Amino acid sequence: MASEAVLKYLVDTNRPYSCADVTVNLRGAFGKTAIQKALDALSEAGKIKCKLYGKQKVYAAIQTDSVKEDEDVTDYDALFKSLTQDLSDKTNTLKGIEINLKNLVSTPTTTAAKTQIEEIKNRTEAIEKKLEILKTSTEVISVEDKKKILGEHEKMLKEYRKRKRICSDMLDAVLEGYPKSKKNLLEELCIETDEMVDFKLMANS
Repeated sequence: MASEAVLKYLVDTNRPYSCADVTVNLRGAFGKTAIQKALDALSEAGKIKCKLYGKQKVYAAIQTDSVKEDEDVTDYDALFKSLTQDLSDKTNTLKGIEINLKNLVSTPTTTAAKTQIEEIKNRTEAIEKKLEILKTSTEVISVEDKKKILGEHEKMLKEYRKRKRICSDMLDAVLEGYPKSKKNLLEELCIETDEMVDFKLMANS
């Protein structure tokens, strides 16, 4: 019978368990429904005690010594609170580790970062040389070419502002649940703002 097996298990282990715990620990000898019925029947018969923690019922064997029983109940309450706090602490620690892992995975390696920096430097130098040539050149471009260039420039400006706004919105969303300052978040993500590098846009004149 499920009732006999459940009572023997609770008495032998002398620890509090939920219905799910008893079902698992009895290794499928009885279904969860049968275990729950047995626990309720034993509790109503006064053979075991039942305590409610939130929405979960926890069952334990009744001690023959009433004083010891009261002490055990107190110990179980303290143990439950301690385990709950420990679980909460470990969950928070795990979340922090997952965030750090995600940042590390998304961060380029030192070699890749150096390569990207070198490529950007080369492109910047090429653009600066071209700009210097254009500044000193006396050659006049056509109205159509100028219009096309200004159009492309305006298109790039709009795209830049759009992406900057998206990035800003994402940062604001993260900051709502981030425990530190915006400066700390930017440092952890290795992000530099326009203001931090003194970058200024050149608008079409």
